[in-house]
Amino acid sequence: MSRPNWEQYALMIAKVASARSEDPYQKVGACVLRKDYSVASVGYNGAPPKIEINWSNRDERRARVIHAEANAFRYLKPQEGYLLASTLLPCRSCIQLAASYGIEKIVYIEEYEQDDIAHNLCAEFDIKLTKIELD
Repeated sequence: MSRPNWEQYALMIAKVASARSEDPYQKVGACVLRKDYSVASVGYNGAPPKIEINWSNRDERRARVIHAEANAFRYLKPQEGYLLASTLLPCRSCIQLAASYGIEKIVYIEEYEQDDIAHNLCAEFDIKLTKIELD
């Protein structure tokens, strides 16, 4: 790969962040860039502090894990973010959260499952959504 553009750069950071996830089934990372393309925040999916998760129990895991995007937003000031890069298409709740923080663009690498509502929410919130393949 030649010099990555800013979207690819943010996705590469998100991919590295995903390696910190304890989830053995789905490691997700997120990176938020400001309008000047500096890194505002990074997050990955995992358990809340001091909480143990039985990773083999799907229902327990899904009920307790904090999404990478939500973890990244914990360190973000409102309206500070511009671009959200996630290794996975953000869920509906994370897209709503992104809209509340003023995110204007979301880029992602893959979809966990086809989610037309997530795509429609981005259109409704005027968030540009783009799937990008990294080399």
